[in-house]
Amino acid sequence: MSAPRFISFILIISALLMQSCSVGNKYSAGMKAYNIGEYHRAIPLLKKAYSKEKNKYAKGEISYYLGDCYRQTNLPLKAASAYSKSVRYKFEMHDAELYMADSYRKAGKYEKALKAYQSYAENSPRDVRAELGIKSCKMAMNDTTPGRYIITKMKIVNSKFSDFCPVYAGKDYDQLYFTSMRTDKKKRKRNQITGQGGADIYFSRIDAKGNWTKPKALEEPINTQFDEGTGSITADGKEMYITRCRYEKEEATNPEIYVMKREGGRWSEPVPVTFQETDSVMFAHPAISPDGKTLYFVSDMPGGQGGKDIWMSTNTGGEWGKPVNMGRDINTPGDEMFPYVRSDGTLYFSSDTHIGYGGLDIFKAVKKETKNGSVYEVINLGDPINTFADDFGIVFKGEDNEGILSSTRGSSRAIDNLFVFSLPKLEFHLKGNVLNGKTKEPVKGAYMRLIGTDGTNLKMSIQEDGSFSMKLKPNTDYVILVAAKGFFNHKEKFSTAEQTESKDFNFEIDLMPTETAIMLYNIYFDENSPDLPAGALPELQRLLRIMLDNPNMKIEIGAHADDPGDDTENLILSQKRAETVRKYLISKGVPEENITSKGYGRSRPLVVDRNISAEYRFLKKGDKLTPDFIQRLKRNNRATAHKLNRRIEFRIVNR
Repeated sequence: MSAPRFISFILIISALLMQSCSVGNKYSAGMKAYNIGEYHRAIPLLKKAYSKEKNKYAKGEISYYLGDCYRQTNLPLKAASAYSKSVRYKFEMHDAELYMADSYRKAGKYEKALKAYQSYAENSPRDVRAELGIKSCKMAMNDTTPGRYIITKMKIVNSKFSDFCPVYAGKDYDQLYFTSMRTDKKKRKRNQITGQGGADIYFSRIDAKGNWTKPKALEEPINTQFDEGTGSITADGKEMYITRCRYEKEEATNPEIYVMKREGGRWSEPVPVTFQETDSVMFAHPAISPDGKTLYFVSDMPGGQGGKDIWMSTNTGGEWGKPVNMGRDINTPGDEMFPYVRSDGTLYFSSDTHIGYGGLDIFKAVKKETKNGSVYEVINLGDPINTFADDFGIVFKGEDNEGILSSTRGSSRAIDNLFVFSLPKLEFHLKGNVLNGKTKEPVKGAYMRLIGTDGTNLKMSIQEDGSFSMKLKPNTDYVILVAAKGFFNHKEKFSTAEQTESKDFNFEIDLMPTETAIMLYNIYFDENSPDLPAGALPELQRLLRIMLDNPNMKIEIGAHADDPGDDTENLILSQKRAETVRKYLISKGVPEENITSKGYGRSRPLVVDRNISAEYRFLKKGDKLTPDFIQRLKRNNRATAHKLNRRIEFRIVNR
């Protein structure tokens, strides 16, 4: 080999070796950062290693860990892209496809996520995470109606860094503690895990103008050089439980729970919380029950359902007992975190595996008793409390449906922010008009009585124009009784319970005058038949309601016939029809002595009123449907006139 060719060969080999060393160095450095949890620092190193790598399998391996770094730093689209390359290059970690599906769902890409879950489920049919992921995607894709909650970002309290896990203090909920990773570039080194500052506890209060003040960090010994996060404050405001992550030789130790006491208007130095019969494992996200006797927290200790679980411990004699896992109703193979106990004892938490919209969703656990013992029904709080982003760390103002939650919604950099949420109170109104059922004019001197299951018992006069209006209460069953001298009483029942939207209850009430016979519309018997015709039921129910609303009223049911046959046959037929109606009313609870029946045959032809003339244009008000009158009508109108004569009327005989 000639000298020039030999030198060229050596240079090529040297370049390849240098490139290989460069790839190896970047990958090794990236994996070293990854293995100690410094995902933010690992990302650029792994990206450079990937760009220089030529081997497809090795590129798939780098992509998997790069996807993990993006997932851990909450960048789901980038995570999904990296995992997809790992799947495409057939890297041996089969859960890459599951994480790819999770990341697509967390980015709101439900169709891509569903396809990835289904593919993963074919290869891992026993993995419940795939089944729950498929159900989650289908739920999110079909859920197009958001709830009534109003969500607003807290501008004054939030920073450009993550702010999360709010905790109310003060009887009026006018004090706020929360965790923040805000930092000053000149003064504070950024966290290599997240790329933000370390976690500290901050405080804000509502000022005289009703606004939250600019947050301030708590001083030592609460905030230290380590990471601290808010957790929970007892109902009396005397104790606060927090999470602290210490570092030893620049390496993070397992998170620990601390408690501090309020003494002389200041918080004492935090003291570690210890549990009986436990090894040194992670304990985080403490939540104290309203009675101060039960502490809920998050741990990955053995004996759980997988991932991070919610556990509980009971305080007896001043010591916390052995932790108890909350069980499969609440915990899944994924992560359940950020427990919170409302003032009524309801447990809330976040999960990335229960059926939900995306990343962490907020759920509540409702305890129910069965013949086999207690079980928890886990309920997703729905849109807009939950989104495809991370939603967690919820707190309520006591039993009011308002409070604060943490969420990454609207942030392209996966920054947590605090949001105020509130459920507008439902408003209900009773409105309507009271009119004369014969003349359609306002009834003078009418009044209404409103009775509710909440104890309401009001009497109000109807306006001269016949209108009425009043405000109603939620979750109440109501009865209204409308009355006026010379008219039948009228009753209506309705309820505001189980209403999910504000509503006006409108009633157009026709009071029937008592001095004249009242015709039952639509009860026109078939020719030569005493049987109740089809369509008679609504009118009979109207009559039944009048009878029940006026229990002291006695009426006569009068039937009229206009059928083929002589007068005697029509008289007998009409009596049978009147008796048919009477028996129906008695069968529905009207006292037998309150009803008499009488058949009139052809003796009382119908006199047309304005309601009938409005419905049948060939008739005018005042027309009397005698045989001679009907005979003068057009042939196609005669059958209708005969049918109108075959009617039922009722009149008061004693009241």
